[in-house]
Amino acid sequence: MIKKAAIVSLSFILGVTLSVAAHAKDGVDHAKKIINIAGYDSLTGKFGDYGITDQRGQQTAVDEINAAGGIASGPLKGYKLKLTFLDDRGDPQEAANVARQIAAGDYLVATGPTISTDALAATPVFNRAGVPNIITYSNADTLTRQGFNNILRLCYTTRNIAEYVASQVKNRFKKNTVAIISDNQSYGQQLMEGFEPAAKKLGIKIVSHSVTTPDQNDFKAMLMEAKLKNPGVLLIFMASYNAAGMIVQQARAIGFNVLIYLLDAETQPKFFTLAGNLNNIYIELPPTIDISRPAVQRLKTEWNKKYPGFPALSGVYGYDAIKLVAAVIEKGGITRASFIDTMHGIKMEGLANPEYAFAKDGDASTLPPFVTEKCQTYYDTIIKKTQN
Repeated sequence: MIKKAAIVSLSFILGVTLSVAAHAKDGVDHAKKIINIAGYDSLTGKFGDYGITDQRGQQTAVDEINAAGGIASGPLKGYKLKLTFLDDRGDPQEAANVARQIAAGDYLVATGPTISTDALAATPVFNRAGVPNIITYSNADTLTRQGFNNILRLCYTTRNIAEYVASQVKNRFKKNTVAIISDNQSYGQQLMEGFEPAAKKLGIKIVSHSVTTPDQNDFKAMLMEAKLKNPGVLLIFMASYNAAGMIVQQARAIGFNVLIYLLDAETQPKFFTLAGNLNNIYIELPPTIDISRPAVQRLKTEWNKKYPGFPALSGVYGYDAIKLVAAVIEKGGITRASFIDTMHGIKMEGLANPEYAFAKDGDASTLPPFVTEKCQTYYDTIIKKTQN
Protein backbone atom coordinates (compact mmCIF):
# COMPACT_ATOMS: atom_id res chain seq x y z
CA MET A 1 0.00 0.00 0.00
CA ILE A 2 2.81 2.39 0.87
CA LYS A 3 4.56 1.68 -2.42
CA LYS A 4 1.30 2.15 -4.34
CA ALA A 5 0.62 5.43 -2.52
CA ALA A 6 4.13 6.67 -3.31
CA ILE A 7 3.63 5.87 -7.00
CA VAL A 8 0.28 7.68 -7.02
CA SER A 9 1.81 10.68 -5.22
CA LEU A 10 4.75 10.80 -7.64
CA SER A 11 2.38 10.58 -10.59
CA PHE A 12 0.29 13.41 -9.18
CA ILE A 13 3.33 15.66 -8.66
CA LEU A 14 4.63 14.87 -12.14
CA GLY A 15 1.21 15.63 -13.61
CA VAL A 16 1.01 18.96 -11.84
CA THR A 17 4.54 19.86 -12.95
CA LEU A 18 3.79 19.00 -16.57
CA SER A 19 0.53 20.93 -16.38
CA VAL A 20 2.28 24.05 -15.08
CA ALA A 21 4.99 23.70 -17.72
CA ALA A 22 2.39 23.29 -20.44
CA HIS A 23 0.70 26.52 -19.33
CA ALA A 24 3.86 28.49 -18.60
CA LYS A 25 3.22 32.07 -19.61
CA ASP A 26 6.16 32.55 -21.92
CA GLY A 27 4.23 34.35 -24.63
CA VAL A 28 4.75 31.86 -27.45
CA ASP A 29 1.70 30.40 -29.20
CA HIS A 30 3.14 27.48 -31.15
CA ALA A 31 -0.19 26.60 -32.74
CA LYS A 32 -0.57 30.05 -34.30
CA LYS A 33 3.19 30.75 -34.52
CA ILE A 34 2.76 34.02 -32.62
CA ILE A 35 5.14 35.59 -30.07
CA ASN A 36 3.39 37.97 -27.66
CA ILE A 37 5.23 41.07 -26.49
CA ALA A 38 3.95 43.60 -23.94
CA GLY A 39 4.92 47.23 -24.46
CA TYR A 40 4.15 49.77 -21.75
CA ASP A 41 4.53 53.52 -21.43
CA SER A 42 2.55 56.68 -20.75
CA LEU A 43 -0.05 56.94 -23.52
CA THR A 44 -2.13 59.51 -21.64
CA GLY A 45 -1.36 62.23 -19.11
CA LYS A 46 1.41 64.81 -19.10
CA PHE A 47 3.97 62.49 -20.72
CA GLY A 48 1.62 61.06 -23.33
CA ASP A 49 3.66 62.14 -26.36
CA TYR A 50 6.62 60.08 -25.13
CA GLY A 51 4.51 56.95 -24.79
CA ILE A 52 2.60 57.37 -28.03
CA THR A 53 5.85 57.84 -29.94
CA ASP A 54 7.41 54.84 -28.15
CA GLN A 55 4.37 52.70 -29.02
CA ARG A 56 4.46 53.78 -32.65
CA GLY A 57 8.17 53.04 -32.89
CA GLN A 58 7.67 49.57 -31.44
CA GLN A 59 4.70 48.81 -33.67
CA THR A 60 6.60 50.03 -36.73
CA ALA A 61 9.37 47.52 -36.01
CA VAL A 62 6.83 44.73 -35.40
CA ASP A 63 5.12 45.45 -38.72
CA GLU A 64 8.44 45.56 -40.55
CA ILE A 65 9.60 42.24 -39.09
CA ASN A 66 6.28 40.51 -39.78
CA ALA A 67 6.12 41.84 -43.36
CA ALA A 68 9.57 40.32 -43.98
CA GLY A 69 8.36 36.88 -42.87
CA GLY A 70 8.67 37.05 -39.10
CA ILE A 71 11.60 35.89 -36.98
CA ALA A 72 14.44 35.36 -39.43
CA SER A 73 16.26 32.38 -37.86
CA GLY A 74 16.50 30.08 -34.87
CA PRO A 75 14.00 27.69 -33.31
CA LEU A 76 11.09 30.11 -33.84
CA LYS A 77 11.94 30.97 -37.44
CA GLY A 78 8.88 32.29 -39.27
CA TYR A 79 6.94 33.13 -36.09
CA LYS A 80 5.26 36.53 -36.14
CA LEU A 81 5.33 39.15 -33.38
CA LYS A 82 2.21 40.52 -31.70
CA LEU A 83 2.53 43.71 -29.64
CA THR A 84 0.06 44.55 -26.89
CA PHE A 85 0.67 48.03 -25.51
CA LEU A 86 -0.47 49.10 -22.04
CA ASP A 87 -0.86 52.63 -20.66
CA ASP A 88 0.86 53.36 -17.33
CA ARG A 89 -0.45 56.97 -17.51
CA GLY A 90 2.90 58.34 -16.36
CA ASP A 91 1.99 57.25 -12.82
CA PRO A 92 4.30 54.93 -10.83
CA GLN A 93 1.42 53.20 -9.01
CA GLU A 94 -0.24 52.43 -12.33
CA ALA A 95 3.11 51.33 -13.74
CA ALA A 96 3.39 48.74 -10.97
CA ASN A 97 -0.16 47.57 -11.73
CA VAL A 98 0.68 47.30 -15.42
CA ALA A 99 3.83 45.32 -14.58
CA ARG A 100 1.78 42.86 -12.50
CA GLN A 101 -0.66 42.50 -15.40
CA ILE A 102 2.18 41.78 -17.81
CA ALA A 103 3.85 39.34 -15.38
CA ALA A 104 0.62 37.38 -14.99
CA GLY A 105 -0.14 37.54 -18.71
CA ASP A 106 1.07 35.45 -21.61
CA TYR A 107 3.97 37.65 -22.77
CA LEU A 108 7.59 36.77 -23.50
CA VAL A 109 9.11 40.17 -22.74
CA ALA A 110 8.17 43.70 -21.65
CA THR A 111 9.39 46.69 -23.67
CA GLY A 112 9.39 50.22 -22.22
CA PRO A 113 8.99 52.73 -20.64
CA THR A 114 10.17 56.32 -21.04
CA ILE A 115 9.55 57.79 -17.57
CA SER A 116 12.17 56.73 -14.99
CA THR A 117 9.80 56.92 -12.02
CA ASP A 118 7.49 54.43 -13.74
CA ALA A 119 10.37 52.13 -14.65
CA LEU A 120 11.55 52.14 -11.03
CA ALA A 121 8.05 51.05 -9.94
CA ALA A 122 7.75 48.32 -12.61
CA THR A 123 11.19 46.71 -12.60
CA PRO A 124 10.98 45.03 -9.15
CA VAL A 125 7.69 43.41 -10.22
CA PHE A 126 9.27 42.09 -13.41
CA ASN A 127 12.30 40.83 -11.52
CA ARG A 128 10.23 38.86 -9.00
CA ALA A 129 8.22 37.28 -11.83
CA GLY A 130 11.24 36.56 -14.04
CA VAL A 131 10.03 38.78 -16.89
CA PRO A 132 12.75 40.23 -19.14
CA ASN A 133 12.42 44.00 -19.58
CA ILE A 134 14.01 45.96 -22.42
CA ILE A 135 13.97 49.52 -21.07
CA THR A 136 13.62 51.89 -23.98
CA TYR A 137 14.26 55.44 -22.78
CA SER A 138 14.40 55.68 -18.97
CA ASN A 139 17.65 57.30 -17.83
CA ALA A 140 17.57 57.01 -14.01
CA ASP A 141 20.96 55.76 -12.87
CA THR A 142 19.47 53.63 -10.08
CA LEU A 143 17.51 51.42 -12.49
CA THR A 144 20.53 49.25 -13.13
CA ARG A 145 21.90 49.52 -9.60
CA GLN A 146 19.14 47.28 -8.26
CA GLY A 147 21.11 44.12 -9.02
CA PHE A 148 18.45 42.70 -11.36
CA ASN A 149 19.56 40.33 -14.13
CA ASN A 150 16.41 40.71 -16.26
CA ILE A 151 16.98 44.29 -17.46
CA LEU A 152 18.62 45.73 -20.55
CA ARG A 153 18.61 49.51 -21.03
CA LEU A 154 19.12 51.05 -24.47
CA CYS A 155 19.83 54.67 -23.52
CA TYR A 156 22.30 56.73 -21.51
CA THR A 157 22.05 57.08 -17.72
CA THR A 158 21.41 60.27 -15.78
CA ARG A 159 25.00 60.15 -14.57
CA ASN A 160 26.29 59.96 -18.17
CA ILE A 161 24.18 62.99 -19.07
CA ALA A 162 24.96 65.06 -15.96
CA GLU A 163 28.73 64.63 -16.25
CA TYR A 164 28.63 65.59 -19.92
CA VAL A 165 26.51 68.67 -19.20
CA ALA A 166 28.97 69.82 -16.55
CA SER A 167 31.87 69.43 -18.99
CA GLN A 168 30.03 71.49 -21.62
CA VAL A 169 29.25 74.30 -19.18
CA LYS A 170 32.92 74.55 -18.29
CA ASN A 171 34.72 73.72 -21.52
CA ARG A 172 32.37 74.77 -24.32
CA PHE A 173 30.41 77.65 -22.83
CA LYS A 174 33.29 78.78 -20.57
CA LYS A 175 30.91 79.47 -17.66
CA ASN A 176 31.49 78.95 -13.95
CA THR A 177 27.98 79.56 -12.56
CA VAL A 178 24.65 77.88 -13.28
CA ALA A 179 21.04 78.15 -12.19
CA ILE A 180 19.04 74.93 -12.35
CA ILE A 181 15.35 74.15 -12.57
CA SER A 182 14.69 70.44 -12.06
CA ASP A 183 11.57 68.36 -11.64
CA ASN A 184 10.90 66.38 -8.46
CA GLN A 185 10.76 63.09 -10.40
CA SER A 186 13.51 60.46 -10.47
CA TYR A 187 14.85 61.90 -13.73
CA GLY A 188 15.44 65.42 -12.46
CA GLN A 189 16.67 64.45 -9.01
CA GLN A 190 19.11 61.84 -10.26
CA LEU A 191 20.46 64.33 -12.79
CA MET A 192 21.15 66.60 -9.82
CA GLU A 193 22.90 63.76 -7.98
CA GLY A 194 25.20 63.30 -10.95
CA PHE A 195 25.70 66.98 -11.73
CA GLU A 196 26.61 68.29 -8.26
CA PRO A 197 29.85 66.32 -7.80
CA ALA A 198 30.83 66.83 -11.45
CA ALA A 199 30.26 70.59 -11.12
CA LYS A 200 32.25 70.77 -7.89
CA LYS A 201 35.16 68.96 -9.50
CA LEU A 202 35.16 71.45 -12.38
CA GLY A 203 34.75 74.53 -10.20
CA ILE A 204 31.19 75.29 -11.31
CA LYS A 205 28.98 76.99 -8.70
CA ILE A 206 25.23 76.30 -8.51
CA VAL A 207 23.86 79.75 -7.62
CA SER A 208 20.17 78.80 -7.72
CA HIS A 209 18.22 75.53 -7.76
CA SER A 210 14.42 75.34 -7.93
CA VAL A 211 12.36 72.15 -7.97
CA THR A 212 9.03 71.87 -9.81
CA THR A 213 6.04 69.61 -9.27
CA PRO A 214 4.29 67.68 -12.08
CA ASP A 215 1.23 69.97 -12.24
CA GLN A 216 3.16 73.26 -12.18
CA ASN A 217 2.84 75.65 -15.14
CA ASP A 218 3.87 79.03 -13.71
CA PHE A 219 7.64 79.29 -13.33
CA LYS A 220 8.07 83.07 -13.17
CA ALA A 221 9.02 83.18 -9.47
CA MET A 222 11.72 80.54 -10.00
CA LEU A 223 13.00 82.36 -13.05
CA MET A 224 13.09 85.72 -11.27
CA GLU A 225 15.09 84.16 -8.43
CA ALA A 226 17.53 82.67 -10.94
CA LYS A 227 17.78 85.93 -12.90
CA LEU A 228 18.77 87.86 -9.76
CA LYS A 229 21.72 85.49 -9.29
CA ASN A 230 23.02 86.33 -12.79
CA PRO A 231 24.10 82.78 -13.74
CA GLY A 232 26.20 82.03 -16.79
CA VAL A 233 23.87 79.19 -17.84
CA LEU A 234 20.32 78.13 -16.99
CA LEU A 235 20.05 74.33 -16.93
CA ILE A 236 16.64 72.66 -17.29
CA PHE A 237 16.56 69.14 -15.84
CA MET A 238 13.00 68.18 -16.77
CA ALA A 239 11.28 65.04 -18.03
CA SER A 240 8.29 67.13 -19.15
CA TYR A 241 8.79 68.71 -22.57
CA ASN A 242 5.66 70.82 -21.92
CA ALA A 243 7.10 72.28 -18.71
CA ALA A 244 10.49 72.87 -20.32
CA GLY A 245 8.84 74.70 -23.21
CA MET A 246 6.91 76.94 -20.82
CA ILE A 247 10.05 77.67 -18.80
CA VAL A 248 11.84 78.90 -21.92
CA GLN A 249 8.84 80.96 -22.99
CA GLN A 250 8.42 82.55 -19.54
CA ALA A 251 12.16 83.21 -19.17
CA ARG A 252 12.16 85.26 -22.34
CA ALA A 253 8.94 87.02 -21.33
CA ILE A 254 10.63 88.43 -18.20
CA GLY A 255 13.75 89.44 -20.13
CA PHE A 256 15.91 86.61 -18.79
CA ASN A 257 18.06 86.16 -21.90
CA VAL A 258 20.66 83.86 -20.34
CA LEU A 259 22.13 80.94 -22.29
CA ILE A 260 19.77 78.01 -21.72
CA TYR A 261 20.99 74.40 -21.90
CA LEU A 262 18.44 71.60 -22.33
CA LEU A 263 18.54 67.81 -22.40
CA ASP A 264 17.49 65.32 -25.05
CA ALA A 265 14.20 64.76 -23.20
CA GLU A 266 13.07 67.94 -24.95
CA THR A 267 13.20 66.51 -28.50
CA GLN A 268 9.42 66.17 -28.68
CA PRO A 269 7.94 68.62 -31.25
CA LYS A 270 5.61 70.15 -28.61
CA PHE A 271 8.62 71.59 -26.78
CA PHE A 272 9.57 73.71 -29.78
CA THR A 273 5.99 74.90 -30.25
CA LEU A 274 5.79 76.05 -26.63
CA ALA A 275 9.30 77.49 -26.37
CA GLY A 276 8.95 79.88 -29.28
CA ASN A 277 12.18 81.87 -29.60
CA LEU A 278 15.12 79.43 -29.69
CA ASN A 279 17.85 82.05 -29.70
CA ASN A 280 20.80 81.27 -27.38
CA ILE A 281 19.38 77.85 -26.46
CA TYR A 282 21.40 74.65 -26.74
CA ILE A 283 20.46 70.99 -26.39
CA GLU A 284 22.40 67.90 -25.33
CA LEU A 285 21.85 64.97 -27.68
CA PRO A 286 23.04 61.53 -28.60
CA PRO A 287 24.78 61.90 -31.96
CA THR A 288 22.22 63.20 -34.44
CA ILE A 289 20.78 60.24 -36.30
CA ASP A 290 22.22 60.13 -39.82
CA ILE A 291 19.12 60.27 -41.98
CA SER A 292 21.13 59.02 -45.00
CA ARG A 293 21.87 55.61 -43.43
CA PRO A 294 19.92 52.81 -45.17
CA ALA A 295 18.59 51.50 -41.82
CA VAL A 296 17.38 54.98 -40.88
CA GLN A 297 15.77 55.46 -44.27
CA ARG A 298 13.98 52.13 -43.79
CA LEU A 299 12.54 53.32 -40.47
CA LYS A 300 11.44 56.60 -42.04
CA THR A 301 9.77 54.73 -44.93
CA GLU A 302 7.90 52.40 -42.57
CA TRP A 303 7.03 55.24 -40.17
CA ASN A 304 5.65 57.39 -42.97
CA LYS A 305 3.20 54.67 -44.00
CA LYS A 306 1.17 55.78 -40.96
CA TYR A 307 2.73 58.91 -39.48
CA PRO A 308 4.33 62.11 -40.85
CA GLY A 309 7.93 63.17 -40.39
CA PHE A 310 10.50 61.24 -38.35
CA PRO A 311 10.04 59.89 -34.81
CA ALA A 312 11.46 61.62 -31.76
CA LEU A 313 14.04 59.68 -29.73
CA SER A 314 11.41 57.76 -27.72
CA GLY A 315 10.16 56.31 -31.01
CA VAL A 316 13.65 55.45 -32.24
CA TYR A 317 14.46 53.66 -28.97
CA GLY A 318 11.09 51.87 -29.17
CA TYR A 319 11.91 50.69 -32.69
CA ASP A 320 15.38 49.52 -31.61
CA ALA A 321 13.87 47.66 -28.63
CA ILE A 322 11.73 45.45 -30.86
CA LYS A 323 14.64 44.77 -33.19
CA LEU A 324 16.64 43.74 -30.11
CA VAL A 325 13.82 41.45 -28.97
CA ALA A 326 13.87 39.73 -32.38
CA ALA A 327 17.66 39.34 -32.20
CA VAL A 328 17.45 37.66 -28.79
CA ILE A 329 14.70 35.30 -30.00
CA GLU A 330 16.81 34.32 -33.02
CA LYS A 331 19.66 33.41 -30.65
CA GLY A 332 17.41 31.08 -28.65
CA GLY A 333 15.59 33.33 -26.17
CA ILE A 334 12.25 31.56 -26.58
CA THR A 335 11.08 31.44 -22.96
CA ARG A 336 11.30 34.13 -20.31
CA ALA A 337 14.19 32.32 -18.62
CA SER A 338 16.14 31.60 -21.81
CA PHE A 339 15.52 35.15 -23.02
CA ILE A 340 17.15 36.52 -19.85
CA ASP A 341 20.04 34.06 -20.20
CA THR A 342 20.61 35.03 -23.84
CA MET A 343 20.04 38.79 -23.93
CA HIS A 344 23.24 39.97 -22.21
CA GLY A 345 25.41 38.46 -24.94
CA ILE A 346 23.59 40.20 -27.79
CA LYS A 347 25.31 42.63 -30.12
CA MET A 348 23.17 44.44 -32.65
CA GLU A 349 23.29 47.41 -35.00
CA GLY A 350 20.80 50.05 -33.96
CA LEU A 351 19.60 53.50 -34.94
CA ALA A 352 19.87 55.45 -31.68
CA ASN A 353 23.11 53.55 -31.03
CA PRO A 354 25.15 52.29 -34.00
CA GLU A 355 25.97 49.10 -32.08
CA TYR A 356 24.26 47.79 -28.97
CA ALA A 357 26.23 45.67 -26.53
CA PHE A 358 25.55 45.35 -22.83
CA ALA A 359 27.41 45.22 -19.54
CA LYS A 360 26.61 42.77 -16.76
CA ASP A 361 24.29 45.28 -15.03
CA GLY A 362 22.22 45.66 -18.22
CA ASP A 363 23.43 49.10 -19.28
CA ALA A 364 24.70 49.63 -22.79
CA SER A 365 28.47 49.11 -22.75
CA THR A 366 29.07 50.87 -26.06
CA LEU A 367 27.56 54.33 -26.36
CA PRO A 368 28.52 56.99 -28.90
CA PRO A 369 29.64 60.34 -27.46
CA PHE A 370 27.10 63.07 -26.87
CA VAL A 371 26.87 66.18 -29.00
CA THR A 372 25.62 69.67 -28.19
CA GLU A 373 23.67 71.56 -30.84
CA LYS A 374 21.89 74.86 -31.08
CA CYS A 375 18.18 74.23 -30.56
CA GLN A 376 17.38 76.16 -33.72
CA THR A 377 19.71 73.90 -35.73
CA TYR A 378 18.12 70.76 -34.30
CA TYR A 379 14.66 72.10 -35.08
CA ASP A 380 15.59 72.99 -38.66
CA THR A 381 17.49 69.79 -39.49
CA ILE A 382 15.48 67.16 -37.61
CA ILE A 383 12.06 68.40 -36.49
CA LYS A 384 11.16 70.75 -39.36
CA LYS A 385 13.02 69.01 -42.18
CA THR A 386 11.73 65.52 -41.44
CA GLN A 387 8.10 66.59 -41.15
CA ASN A 388 7.97 66.40 -44.96
